[in-house]
Amino acid sequence: MNKEQILGINYALYKNPKITNRTFNFSLINDLIEKDYVELNWQTIGYSFETRLIRMLKIGEGKTKILLWSQMHGDEPTATAAIFDLINYLQSGESQYLLKHLSIYFIPVINPDGLENFTRRNAQQIDINRDYLVLQSPEANVLKSIKSVIKPDFAFNLHDQSSLYCTSQNKPVGISLLAPATDIHLTINWSRKKAMKLIVSINYTLQELIPNHVARFKDEYEARAFGDNFQKTTPTILIESGNLSGDEERQFIRELNFYAIITAFEAIVDSGYQENDVINYLMIPLQSQEMFHIKLTNCKIETGDKSYTVDLGLNYTEIFDTTSRTLKKCFTLTNVGDLSTQNAYVVIDSSEFLFNGSLMLNHPAEIELRNEHAQIVFEWKYGLRI
Repeated sequence: MNKEQILGINYALYKNPKITNRTFNFSLINDLIEKDYVELNWQTIGYSFETRLIRMLKIGEGKTKILLWSQMHGDEPTATAAIFDLINYLQSGESQYLLKHLSIYFIPVINPDGLENFTRRNAQQIDINRDYLVLQSPEANVLKSIKSVIKPDFAFNLHDQSSLYCTSQNKPVGISLLAPATDIHLTINWSRKKAMKLIVSINYTLQELIPNHVARFKDEYEARAFGDNFQKTTPTILIESGNLSGDEERQFIRELNFYAIITAFEAIVDSGYQENDVINYLMIPLQSQEMFHIKLTNCKIETGDKSYTVDLGLNYTEIFDTTSRTLKKCFTLTNVGDLSTQNAYVVIDSSEFLFNGSLMLNHPAEIELRNEHAQIVFEWKYGLRI
């Protein structure tokens, strides 16, 4: 199946309708597995620190084995949703030839306690992706053990990243890709080279869907991380789900994961990725964290008998409400000055407004913008947008 045929797949037919936002709980995933997909080949491979089940699904009987895991960080759910979309696709007649060549192992949630609490870390407050060496968490033990049992030919490490990353063209990153390093010298060994070539194929598809919104994740070796260690023996691809305007629940990014992973499956089956040049991987621009969620331009500041005009950069952190399972945005003033070279999801020209508030950097925003009639047009109080 070529790139055009992949893009011709009707994603809407396979999108799981029960996952609609980022803050779904463990019960939803548990119900999907035990009710909607109960007939499939699920295996309990371990338990979290709080004894929640960690399950794995095998689909296909092919010679080539692929391991994919998601939600290593509990507040990074985008690819978990995409996995259930992929399961739907792989159960359809449209994909049967893939399953003749591939044995695909999905671990939708490796950190179910983190999922339940919408936190990066597990219930021990351990970052599982920094626990490969010491294995202090049961979840890390499970993932490392299952890899040694399966001995996959390819591995996919699926994450979410900050919405503030941008490309070299100052555009928000929708998807970030990486073939993790295996040492501090960033050596390109045989497995990393295969991962790079496969990423080139993925990038070709993504560029059709989100041109100039794909980037490479920072290329740094982390001795405690799973991807860096898996890469030593298994071609390993990191996919980081980013953010695009108007997609706060990352449902479009979820769809991009679907197409990216199918592209990888197809490229593995037909071996087409092997013809790719590593230079095309290196030409994917590195991302940088230089965006703002909101930028207020041309703010007129008056202090005593002095006045000046500056731009203000506001970024939010998401606060999880455990009762309602909703996210509240708390804005912080992160920069003041000439911000003309930095992009933002929302840009507000403040030249016609009267500014009132605080310029305390790295504190919750306390800002009012009033019109000529002294009416408040925009307001942030205690960091919350009013």
